[in-house]
Amino acid sequence: MPAATPRPHVMALLFDTDFKRPADSLIFRHLDGRLFTEEEQAIVRKATIEELQAAGVHVHNPEAGADAAAAATTLVELLLKYAVKHHETLAPLMTDEDLIEYDRLATVVAAGAQAAPE
Repeated sequence: MPAATPRPHVMALLFDTDFKRPADSLIFRHLDGRLFTEEEQAIVRKATIEELQAAGVHVHNPEAGADAAAAATTLVELLLKYAVKHHETLAPLMTDEDLIEYDRLATVVAAGAQAAPE
């Protein structure tokens, strides 16, 4: 299903909305400080995610958090392949504390890999 085209009257109102209102406030204001009318409040509250994003408003997206977590895990796995193979290159870049922790963790990982059944 194609994304809906943002409605011009909604976009105009969103561009004139002060989104830096207190978190506990349910009342929106114009950029010049005027309170929204009841009609304007209803329009903003019914704005679609696409309209909010088109206006540059940050919209909390729970799925984005899951995607970011999965990407972080994949990134770590990718980097780990190179870090283990090129330990001698990384060691001079590490602090003494990090090098000790790296060696400790690498020993734990290696022991787990040897013990894991295939």
